[in-house]
Amino acid sequence: MSKKEHVALTRCFFCGDPDRILLATRYDWKGEPLKDLSQANNKVIDMEPCQKCADHMGQGVILLTVDSTKSESGWEKQRLPNPYRTGPFFVIKDDAIIRMMPTELATWAIKHRWMFIEHQAAEKLGLTL
Repeated sequence: MSKKEHVALTRCFFCGDPDRILLATRYDWKGEPLKDLSQANNKVIDMEPCQKCADHMGQGVILLTVDSTKSESGWEKQRLPNPYRTGPFFVIKDDAIIRMMPTELATWAIKHRWMFIEHQAAEKLGLTL
């Protein structure tokens, strides 16, 4: 039987950087944590942005470039969306989002402060590095 982990370091959904530290708070009579946190270590556990991404979201909308041809089928139905990401994200001001996207998409992006965009579409917009 493997030993349960007491601590885990999670990752930010948006940038992938280390985010929060999870600590076990309940232990059994032997001093072992009731929950094994090893499953959460180095994983994204929610869509709460890290401080850096929250600051970016205050400036504009985060666009995450993806390649849907390399994404797992059915990723849209998973608890956390996880398509194949192709590189860094871009932060675009709200007024630019309104000008370059259909109203429905722009409204969703501005409300949620992020959205996925196909890598080829990002290239056409001049967003790639």
